[in-house]
Amino acid sequence: SNESVVLRPETAGRIASIGFKDGALVARGAVLITLDSAIQDAELQQARANLALARSSHQRNVELVGRKFLSQQALDSSGATLKVQEAAVRLAEAKAAKMRIKAPFKGMLGLRNVSVGDYLKDGQDLINIEDVATLRVDFKLPEAHLGRISQGQTVEILSDALPGERFKAVLDAIDPMVDQNGRSISARARLDNAAGKLRPGMFVRVRLLFGERKSVLMAPEQAIVPGAQPMVFRVVDGKA
Repeated sequence: SNESVVLRPETAGRIASIGFKDGALVARGAVLITLDSAIQDAELQQARANLALARSSHQRNVELVGRKFLSQQALDSSGATLKVQEAAVRLAEAKAAKMRIKAPFKGMLGLRNVSVGDYLKDGQDLINIEDVATLRVDFKLPEAHLGRISQGQTVEILSDALPGERFKAVLDAIDPMVDQNGRSISARARLDNAAGKLRPGMFVRVRLLFGERKSVLMAPEQAIVPGAQPMVFRVVDGKA
């Protein structure tokens, strides 16, 4: 997948509602799972009430200082209290927001294993979401081809699951590190999958075109006899 993530709750709680169907396509920011937030909502209401009281008290102190009825120190104290209550509201809002699990990007959902009423621990796996509109194709090449590959080259993709179909991708990145064990180069191509025919995790065959020569004699690879000087046998009048 271009983007892939397993959604997990940051706080423990009981599932209050589930707002999606398995395998559905969801938009970024869509609320997928809502946890019971009765306590967090009450804390938020309390914080907002304290903020309103602190704001009103500070405003009165401003007026009293202007009339010389209150010291500057008292005004500074009420101003600090106001900032503390504003921070408390932001904290309560953040806690309440954690009870709603949203889609981080537009993508296709997997299969869920939880139901309404389940109690979730923080960090528990909920469901995976995959951005399949664009796919990454990872493959390796012998290091001998290092000087012949570059970003932007066309890559042809074939899949045994879809015989006869060919997909075009673009070479997007080349790993600067050569594998010391296999002496190979890791590369990644990017494939437009708007039609949704290919899925993440599929095995595909990659064909990278370095160049094209016309009017050449073609021979099957199985016919070539390896050696210091590779050879082929030509059959003439039934004799090799």
